[in-house]
Amino acid sequence: MKNLALQGEVCHVLPQPNGSGGSGHIVAVIGNAASADVTTYTDHVLDINIGGDDDVAPDQRSKRPPVVFVVTSQGKILALDEKDQLVWIVHLEKVVLDSNEENDEEISSDASLLDNQWFYAGSFMQEVSPDELDVDDGMGMDLNAQAGLHITCLSKAGHVVSVSTDATTSIAMKGGASCEEGSECIGSFENGLECGGWSPDGEILALVTFADEEEQEEGSDAKIPILMTMNTQYEILSEIRLDPCVAAERTASKEAFTHPNAISMCWRPDSSSLAVSTMDANVNNKPLRRVRTFSTTLQLISLSKEEDGSGRDVPNLLSISPTWAPAGCSHYVGVVQSSRPLTLKSAKSRQVSMQVAFMEPNGLRHRECKIHNTCVAKEEKDEITGVSFNLEGDLLAVTSTVTSLTDESIAQYGKVQLYHRSNYHWYLKTELRYDDHSTQSSSSALVSMATFSAEDPYKLTIALQRKNSGDDLLEWREYCFRWDSSNVYSHYQQSSALAISVDGKKLNFTPLDKAMVPPPMYAGYVELPAPVVGITSRPSFYHDSPSQDGVRKIKFIATMSNGKLAMLQSGGKVKNGNTMIHGFEPPCLAATIDLQTINCVVGESKTKSLQATCLRDLTIIDVDDNSYTVVALYSPQATQNQHHNFDNLIEMKISWGDSSETEQMDVDVTITELLQLESRALRIVNWADTEHAPGARGSALIELNDGMLLEYNQGGTIETCEAGPLLEACPSIAGIFDAHSTEISATDPIDGSEACHDVHSQRLVVGLSSRYRLYCGERLLSSASSSFEVSLSHRFITHVTIGSRPHLHFLPIESLRDFDPFTESDNHAVLDGYEPRLVERGARLVSIFPSRPSLVLQMPRGNLEGISPRGLVLPYVMSKIQNGEIHEAFDIMRRQRVDLNLIVDLNPSNFLSCVADQLICQIEKIDSINLFISSLIDVDSTFKYPVPSWIRQGIPGATNVYGDDSKVNVVCRKMRELMLSVEKDGITSSGKAVEKGHFLLPILSTFAKESPPKVEEALSLIKDSALSAKANQSKGKSVLISEYVQSSIQYLAFLSDYELIFNTALGMYDFDLAKAVARHSQMDPKVYLPMLKRLRELPISLACFDVDVKLKRFESALRHLVASSSYNETDEEMANHKNKCMSFIEEHSLHKLGLELFQEDADFYRSIMVSLGERMLKERKSEEALTIFLLADPKCLDGGKRAARDCGDWKAYFACCAEDNETLSTDQVTNLAETISSKFGNMKDKSDAFASAARILQDYCQDVGYAVDMLISGHLWSEGRRVAHLHNRPDLVKKCVDASVTYAQTCIDDLVDRASTFETTIARYAEVIELRRNAIKEAEEAGAEIHDDSASMFSMASTISNTSLSSSASGRSMGSVGSVGTVASVSTVISVGATSTFSFTGDVDNMKHKSKFNKIGRDKKKKQKKSRNSRRRKPGGKEELTELVATLTHGCPDDYYVAVISSTLIFLMQSGKRSMAEQLLDSYTSIETLVLKLQTERLDKDRKKQEEIERSTRMEGGIYQLVQHPCEKDIDAIRCKPLLETVTKVFSFLL
Repeated sequence: MKNLALQGEVCHVLPQPNGSGGSGHIVAVIGNAASADVTTYTDHVLDINIGGDDDVAPDQRSKRPPVVFVVTSQGKILALDEKDQLVWIVHLEKVVLDSNEENDEEISSDASLLDNQWFYAGSFMQEVSPDELDVDDGMGMDLNAQAGLHITCLSKAGHVVSVSTDATTSIAMKGGASCEEGSECIGSFENGLECGGWSPDGEILALVTFADEEEQEEGSDAKIPILMTMNTQYEILSEIRLDPCVAAERTASKEAFTHPNAISMCWRPDSSSLAVSTMDANVNNKPLRRVRTFSTTLQLISLSKEEDGSGRDVPNLLSISPTWAPAGCSHYVGVVQSSRPLTLKSAKSRQVSMQVAFMEPNGLRHRECKIHNTCVAKEEKDEITGVSFNLEGDLLAVTSTVTSLTDESIAQYGKVQLYHRSNYHWYLKTELRYDDHSTQSSSSALVSMATFSAEDPYKLTIALQRKNSGDDLLEWREYCFRWDSSNVYSHYQQSSALAISVDGKKLNFTPLDKAMVPPPMYAGYVELPAPVVGITSRPSFYHDSPSQDGVRKIKFIATMSNGKLAMLQSGGKVKNGNTMIHGFEPPCLAATIDLQTINCVVGESKTKSLQATCLRDLTIIDVDDNSYTVVALYSPQATQNQHHNFDNLIEMKISWGDSSETEQMDVDVTITELLQLESRALRIVNWADTEHAPGARGSALIELNDGMLLEYNQGGTIETCEAGPLLEACPSIAGIFDAHSTEISATDPIDGSEACHDVHSQRLVVGLSSRYRLYCGERLLSSASSSFEVSLSHRFITHVTIGSRPHLHFLPIESLRDFDPFTESDNHAVLDGYEPRLVERGARLVSIFPSRPSLVLQMPRGNLEGISPRGLVLPYVMSKIQNGEIHEAFDIMRRQRVDLNLIVDLNPSNFLSCVADQLICQIEKIDSINLFISSLIDVDSTFKYPVPSWIRQGIPGATNVYGDDSKVNVVCRKMRELMLSVEKDGITSSGKAVEKGHFLLPILSTFAKESPPKVEEALSLIKDSALSAKANQSKGKSVLISEYVQSSIQYLAFLSDYELIFNTALGMYDFDLAKAVARHSQMDPKVYLPMLKRLRELPISLACFDVDVKLKRFESALRHLVASSSYNETDEEMANHKNKCMSFIEEHSLHKLGLELFQEDADFYRSIMVSLGERMLKERKSEEALTIFLLADPKCLDGGKRAARDCGDWKAYFACCAEDNETLSTDQVTNLAETISSKFGNMKDKSDAFASAARILQDYCQDVGYAVDMLISGHLWSEGRRVAHLHNRPDLVKKCVDASVTYAQTCIDDLVDRASTFETTIARYAEVIELRRNAIKEAEEAGAEIHDDSASMFSMASTISNTSLSSSASGRSMGSVGSVGTVASVSTVISVGATSTFSFTGDVDNMKHKSKFNKIGRDKKKKQKKSRNSRRRKPGGKEELTELVATLTHGCPDDYYVAVISSTLIFLMQSGKRSMAEQLLDSYTSIETLVLKLQTERLDKDRKKQEEIERSTRMEGGIYQLVQHPCEKDIDAIRCKPLLETVTKVFSFLL
């Protein structure tokens, strides 16, 4: 779907000698790659006329370095500078003569005949080491000592001449008398040369000559060709004799004429082989041309054959030099083939069809490219003179000469056709025709050479030979082409996306919205008089008048190769008829315009001659009813010794008058402006927003070769564009005149009175370079993109990337317009665009439909695919929802599988206020409303579908519109309310009549969708609707078993479940409805019919009780059970009833409801209270049970004592014993104290338990010694000392002091172990946390969800208390099974240095190694190992991090441990144990200092490392993002708690 467009043209004219009688034709144009490095020459230029034999005086030559070398067929090499001024000239014939005179050789008899037959010139780079260079300034040439560019020239006479460009330039700059001294005649072949050429890598020279006549067969005119190869030193590498062939006759023609019997050759692009085409003399007793391929060692590889397997030779091959395609085209050889055999006479007289046949490397013919015959008159004959592939292999240039045979004269002109293959079809994409017979200043030109550049595949050099006053005027032109990704017209009457493809004289049209016809097929076409070289379409302009049916409209202007313009129209009564799709009519030809002589009003009133074939980038900038204003670019014609380094811009007005539908239009063209640009222009285009921006009318965007952007305004005004320049030249560009104008949708009506003209317009230009880089002004959007398109209707710049994972990106225009690289932080989010999508590799963007969210891609195979990507669908749907077009939005969302929750989540408040009503009014299908309701979920879909900025602007800020309820419930209630209101009124808000029950199913859907489902309300609605409906049924038949009710129940069961519906109906105590539900369910009638019958026979309360028990509605069941007491008459029945109620209350824990129901019955109320206390006691809620037992009236003291013992409330226990008059013995009190002291818990809880036990022993047993022991166990030194002094027990005082000293020593050892463990653990933690950070970062980059429970783990671990050494080592301090505390407890045991107690148990012999000598255990049945679900801990994994966090948390003493150490220090100081107190203080100070030091060093090291990572990331152009584990914040905050302020102050005076 892409078309080839001319991007630039540069014309050169070769300086001509005076009186030389012609100069033949140009053989080669060779660029000087080293010219850019030569800058030391002076800028001295003179006007030069090249004399015949006298040549040009040395002081008249240019002193600039040569940039190009031109070789002519008469044996002249001209070196020209950048302004086409002559630097030096070498006469090859003179070089040959000088060489023959030196060697005393005679010139052959055919020398005079073959003077002008120099047929080839090629170049190679000679490389030598500096040691081999000759520093002598002599004028002679030593080939082996001269480095640089060498040009090898071959002549038919057999001469081989090598010209060193560097040596010749040096001689010319030094004023040497003869420039031929820098050249050398390598040698001459006596039998002449037929063809030859250097390999593409410049390493091997291949030549074809003939053997001596003595070696020919007697009586045969066939000659034996000899193929040989040479290296860069012109040493023969290989030589082979070919089959005898018919030799070409030698003539002295000055034209580039190829004899039918000539031998030709070509090299493979990778220089691995070459192909030779010869006219073999005897193939089945007749001459036949064959193509042979040889390796570099001249080993035969293949011979041209037909592909049908018959072994036949390929017939009718012509002598045109073959061309070898590059690697991208299967390395096939292209050879010109005619439809019938041609002789020398018939080749010049008859027109036959031609084609380029392709030979695979194995020699088999494979397909062909048919050559288009574009001749207008029958008298014209088209003769092919050359074919050539470009570097990429996607263009094939075919050079030909057209001869017009008339009675008066014979006229000739040349042309070049460029073919492109796509999907196995060869398109004629453009034609360059040099037919200037209509002008008087110059004549037609013949093409003598057409070669593609070896560096740029789309640069073509064409050499021309033009007759001028009897002399040959030689010139060459450099063309640059580009691919226009697609030509799609969006404003055609019958199609919103009309694709246009050029194929010679035919313009193929395909309406992509009607039929996605893959190329080379098409929907319709129009055939023009000459091949099309360019096509431009009429854009839509601001305030443009709408097109009317039946009115002729000029939609397209085509530029043809004959220099004329074709006006294509649509509408009217004239039909094209060339269509294959019903309802589509392609445009037809309305008129042709000859631009050779047109009116000019620019400073003169006379007519002006315009070379129309040079016009390119024809652009329509303004229109009215009967005229167009167009602008175009063209390159000025060159003159001798000077070419122009700029382009011209021309503005024309094309107007036409009214004519009948059957007549062609009368068209008039006037040149209104003719401007000279600063430099060469690359392209001129319309603004993309001409339909929306008023200022874009009459304006165009111009791009120069250096990326500079200009704006052209009608009337000849050119100014710099504020959006530029681009960072590099971009052949494909698109400009937005006012980026703010895109806020107007393409479908919105435009009113001039409402347009905002005072808003400052902002330009935005996007360009795609030849290196596939996409730019927006000076910002790089993508480093590899194949195509792009600006879609204003969707507000996106869409492009397709290139790579292993190509994506389709949608860049919002608003984001690019407002993007500021100095303030924006998320650059990647802008460049990634909105919802990118993966596409196939090699895909190209063809078109984006303006009126629907779809686009067309062309795959590498050529087929077309239409897709609806999320990037287009979501904004399109959101805008439709915002505009209230719910039906269209719903239809697209359903077909594209977009979550329907978006209708609600886009603007919840707007949905509840008006969109819900619009949905009910616009969507007619009930199933669609049901689908919407059933898809509702309590998740905001805008997190999945981001809302674009231009849509978000019209949405108010987020507010909690749902309150405390869920989204689904609120929406269902709103929809149900609206539907019930519409059914009640009988008409919607849009005026549509609605019958009763129309929305029954959607209403049922709202009941079933709510959480929890309101099935009971739904069944009630079904029953009420059935009773009010006028159903035709037999007399006495229940309405609940009608088809209406059954269908509603079936639908409700589809939404929920039959069992749920049956239980709900049963729970309504409506047994008829339950029976109606069960009729069409999968329930067994033998089950539900007897059950319903039994329930009908029971009293209502008991029936309801049974139903409630079945449905597990126990509270309702208890109420109905209590209500059934009216059926009990005797006391025994009442007692049984109460027992049944108590059993039911206890079974289902309904004590609260029981207390409520039996408030009046005091005895039964107390029984319920006692039962509640017993339940609490069983549930180990002792404190609550104690309160309940004591709350009963009268109190339940026995239960209170049991609850007090369980909860450890010894005060309440002794109070209950006193109220119950119970006396406790000393042993009982002691046992109670010991029980309380053995309480599990943390260090503080155990200390409180010991204090309570001591109080009991002291108050109730008067056991002071045991009480002091309890206080010592709880580390309550001061309290123990007080009690000892109270009872005058000095021994107990000493015991307290000794215990505190022992505990201090234990604390010292524990703190030392904690410090060592912390130091080791924190080092490992630094390594593991780095691994976990990397894992989180990798998971985020991969888009995976991180399931890391470290945050919750740490919160649990932080609750683990730090206990003393004794409590840590005891079995009571172990954490609960399965908790993180277990890990911490194990770490604690290890940290205090506990020795391992592991040992073998049982029979030790059973643990011995079992072998064939030890049979212990062999006869026993092996136990099957239990599978373990736990995995082995991985180093650096989450499990190790969990253990490390727990160990570090325990490493620092907690608050209570610090308080105990503080109290111990104070007690030791008060008891005179200062030394021990100082040791304990030093130990704690050491661990406090160590923890602070280790934490500070680790954090500083980590901060420096993160800064280095951030610096390196930003230097590499990436975005740095800090990654942290959830546990880091708490670990970083770990510090040792300070001792009490009293301790610090006391020791501040003492130490």
